[in-house]
Amino acid sequence: MLNFLISTITFSAAVYGMNLYFNAQNFTASRSRTVIVIFLATFISIASGWATDQLDGEAELHKNDPSIVQVVQSGDPVQIAKLLAGFN
Repeated sequence: MLNFLISTITFSAAVYGMNLYFNAQNFTASRSRTVIVIFLATFISIASGWATDQLDGEAELHKNDPSIVQVVQSGDPVQIAKLLAGFN
């Protein structure tokens, strides 16, 4: 949850900051500018989420989870349903 919160705040701040910077540089508001801003803000947001996971230790939680192949080969319908629903 912390990852989502920090990523969202970072995305908003990055868009705001880049729009201020591009306005100061007289880069006219166009579709190409919008695409550049969204692409860079998304990249910055993903990077901040990854850094949050690394610092918070949540990246270590899923190392022992079974792989998709192991779950399917086990044939356990409960495990397969959890995998398809995203609960692992």
